[in-house]
Amino acid sequence: MIANLAGPRQWPLDGLPVRSGPSDASADMVLDLSRLSRFGLRGTGTTAWMRAHGAPLPDTLNDSVEGDDLIVLRLGREEVLVLPRTLTGGASVDALRAAWDATEGAKGYDAYRDEGWCWLRLTGPGTAAALPLLTAADTRDHAFPVGSVLQTRAMHLDAVLLRGREGQIDIFFDVASSHYARDFLADVLPGRRLARIDI
Repeated sequence: MIANLAGPRQWPLDGLPVRSGPSDASADMVLDLSRLSRFGLRGTGTTAWMRAHGAPLPDTLNDSVEGDDLIVLRLGREEVLVLPRTLTGGASVDALRAAWDATEGAKGYDAYRDEGWCWLRLTGPGTAAALPLLTAADTRDHAFPVGSVLQTRAMHLDAVLLRGREGQIDIFFDVASSHYARDFLADVLPGRRLARIDI
């Protein structure tokens, strides 16, 4: 047997303090969720495979839909991002990923979103007011309603934004820019506590 020399996956923001205790809805926070399960598919066969396996799939681009334990973002005609619906719901994402791995034939291809994208979540009552400081996109409620997706520039980076049902904003961007994003958020939103989720 060959030893795993790489060890467990390390993320650039692993040095952030771990959030402990229950979530405080009154606290403005930035949470690093990069350790949570997720995966992306793109290319010919993606949407057909998702439908054939009973996965939820938005009818329109730049939208999301929730299943029992999943959230699926439609980023392109043949591109999706699959997330757990709750912080502890990774098993459903992992099961869908395992089914995809086991499938032969046209099924899209792995977009490596679990490896290539950092995942941050803004929470708290000040989140809506913070968004115009991060992006020039129109993030007012009527233009960016719950469940919708923005593929835009945020923090001067190409990013994907999702507005969640609890008022949180999920931001996905190139993992190589993690430290830059952390410093940007600390400068622009100095009142926000930064922490990571380690499930």
